[in-house]
Amino acid sequence: MPFPHIPQPSLVPLTPTLRLKRYDGHYELALPGYQDPYVYQNSEGIFDQAKIPDLDYVKGMCQYLDSHGELYFIEALEQGDWVPVGDVTVKPENPPIAIWVERYRGRGLGSLVMRAVIDRLRALGYEKITGSTVYRWNQASLHMHQKLGFQIVRETEKDYYLELDLTQEDSHGRD
Repeated sequence: MPFPHIPQPSLVPLTPTLRLKRYDGHYELALPGYQDPYVYQNSEGIFDQAKIPDLDYVKGMCQYLDSHGELYFIEALEQGDWVPVGDVTVKPENPPIAIWVERYRGRGLGSLVMRAVIDRLRALGYEKITGSTVYRWNQASLHMHQKLGFQIVRETEKDYYLELDLTQEDSHGRD
């Protein structure tokens, strides 16, 4: 368990049609998402089409994230069924988020999910999110982080590194 003696919620409702569902070992559900070159490039920073992940890679990634934080699949209610459309890991250092399904990108889902991460970390008593890494080419992610109050603390040729002070009043990104 990533946060000792603290149970991970099974479900975190976001809206009536969006929720976070605790990872239950079904890593294969993430494979189509990570085989999308757009998702893989923005998640892992890898452009090489020959290195698109296979099932073993996705299994290892999910196991790692689940053991280092609270891994959730982002689900959307579609025609009466909950369908996985992305994933997020609640952890105080570089909490990763990926929206696998293109029609859910650019609609505020990332901000909604990251707000849930922020709320959960505050509830767990954390004072800061550190090391959030955004690739320079992923301007949508950079904008989302900054809208939520993250500050750039370091830059490299390839990345921005951001932090968020969780002790400050939550006045960002609630539109």
